[in-house]
Amino acid sequence: MKNRIMLQPSEWVIMEKLWEDSPKTIMQLYHELKEEPGWSKSTVNTLLRRMVEKEIIFYEEGAKAKQYYPKVKRDDAATAETESLLARVYKGSVGMMLNTLIRNNNLSNEDINELYRILGEAVEKH
Repeated sequence: MKNRIMLQPSEWVIMEKLWEDSPKTIMQLYHELKEEPGWSKSTVNTLLRRMVEKEIIFYEEGAKAKQYYPKVKRDDAATAETESLLARVYKGSVGMMLNTLIRNNNLSNEDINELYRILGEAVEKH
């Protein structure tokens, strides 16, 4: 399932809420999402139903309402999204992606130091 996880932007919004704190009911999600991004209760309900069908989330029957939980781990969704971006935009090349970020001055010193740390850990594993 790990490589098949492709979340739509609206699904990311709901997943972030569920990853942050779950379970949540439709009303809890609605109250959190009615201002930003401005969704109606029916929109939240429709998204939840579709996400259950896609097996991204699941629910358990609560005393008064369904309790929604994430079925997908955040790291798995982020990995799949990253792999998709690399394949679509950079032809699978991490180097090409980093080169683009560096050329456009989008990396802070903190980002560069973090990359050094990550690469150091990768070298140790190999």
